[in-house]
Amino acid sequence: MRVLVTGGLGVNGSWVVRELVGREHEVAVFENRRDLSLVEDVAEKIELIVGDVRDADAVTGAVSRVRPDCVVHLAAFVSCETDPHTAIAVNIGGAARVCEAAAAASVRRVVYTSSKAVYGPTTGARGYPTYAPIVEDDERRPRGMYDITKTAAEDVLDWYARTTGLECVSLRFSTIYGPGKLQRHGALAGFGQQISVYSAMVELPASGRSFALDHGADERDDLIYVLDVADAIALVASAPGPLRHRAYNVSSGRAISLGEFADVIRRAIPGAVLELGPGLNPMDAKESAYMVLDRTRMEEEFQWRPRYDPDRAVRHYYEHVTARRP
Repeated sequence: MRVLVTGGLGVNGSWVVRELVGREHEVAVFENRRDLSLVEDVAEKIELIVGDVRDADAVTGAVSRVRPDCVVHLAAFVSCETDPHTAIAVNIGGAARVCEAAAAASVRRVVYTSSKAVYGPTTGARGYPTYAPIVEDDERRPRGMYDITKTAAEDVLDWYARTTGLECVSLRFSTIYGPGKLQRHGALAGFGQQISVYSAMVELPASGRSFALDHGADERDDLIYVLDVADAIALVASAPGPLRHRAYNVSSGRAISLGEFADVIRRAIPGAVLELGPGLNPMDAKESAYMVLDRTRMEEEFQWRPRYDPDRAVRHYYEHVTARRP
């Protein structure tokens, strides 16, 4: 199978590219940069096309050149609250340009990497202390600009599916963690949008530093390791069609507290020092986005389950970052 991956040099995209190459697919990457640092081990096996998803001609040219069977669309802008205009242009406009080019070239399928963000803030039974699993047909309630752009991009895909016959599918991921965040996004100070708290909890002890939060150990979330993300994307991209649904939750399907995750890290990393105070909302977010996604649909249609539980994931994470340490 020939696959075009937008955003394939990013933190998550690099693992998707690696998984597709490992499955012996022909892989081309459409990116707005030439930084191959996260895919060095497979760089010789991929074709890199430099361009911006805001440029319709560049997107059309890439699709025409590659003639893919499937486009995996990961390219995204995440600083949505501080730059909403770019967020709309990249996240919504980019999805439209990818679908337009794919439909014109008779591409078989577009797989879009969506997010739990489409479900919006967690309130009532969805949140603490019950964390009732959210299914794909539950109401989407986006509030933040990132949530809004992800939801709108899903709607763009649905419109192209209805009007052109292009098969479009959105994969809604729970909280993703995995290697690459520190290397790509830099300093961990303050965490913020630079790196997820879960990745910081692994990467600080892995480099011999301590991790501390004065509250939040009781907060629970649905975590999925980036290798399981890549596996799910590759599986859906290559599945025979037609698919039964246009949206699928991709998650562990269970809640783990920050304190429990810290215990996993202590088992995996010798001498790891993590100090967490009790309570909820470790990042002091205005609205809670901690939730559990029901993955039954993925399991029933694709027989997919995560391969990496937290213990296995953190061991792999630790081994990966230490092996790459200078």
